[in-house]
Amino acid sequence: MAKATATQSGAIRKKNETVILRAATNEFVKHGYQGTSLQAIADRAELPKANILYYFKSKQGLYRALLEDILAMWNDAFEHTTADDDPAVAISAYIRSKMRYSRSHPKSSRIFAMEIIQGAPNLKDNLQFPVIEWSKQKCSLIQTWIDQGKIQPIEPIYLLFLIWGATQFYADFDTEVRMIHGKALSVEEFSQAEQNLVDIILRGIGLTS
Repeated sequence: MAKATATQSGAIRKKNETVILRAATNEFVKHGYQGTSLQAIADRAELPKANILYYFKSKQGLYRALLEDILAMWNDAFEHTTADDDPAVAISAYIRSKMRYSRSHPKSSRIFAMEIIQGAPNLKDNLQFPVIEWSKQKCSLIQTWIDQGKIQPIEPIYLLFLIWGATQFYADFDTEVRMIHGKALSVEEFSQAEQNLVDIILRGIGLTS
């Protein structure tokens, strides 16, 4: 009985956290960190403000949890890649994952972009080190592929910058895409853009998709 109760409690917590994070995303992307209040998030989530404080302790705690969630989803497709993996497959999967995240979570991507533009005040300390460490690990992985002759010699960090900038453009500058294209990209057009990006980047490092 106790185990069932704990499981039910965990499910309720997960559900509430998901609802709160979704509401927070909508408020932060619209008003920014400074312009967003916990009460506004609570109203959008249709939950008492006390619930938010119970799960996240403060507005900053909620915002940092949102940033952590964004980074985790962005990095997931490249998280467990090793030097034994095929770089063409691994890098393609990473590009596709980030492109699809830009399409499915554009608001989250814009929140992260605004955080960086403002000097990353909330990425410092606890979040800053994991971001830097993750980047160093992936640069080391790319360098290993270079040393093994699997991809052409490049500066690994510039490859990561290229992937990040190109994939996140479709979320952060969606308005510009719509203006120039005349409308939002259809599913088929977005798929073409995704494949085009994969092809260009892979060819640039001597690989094929």
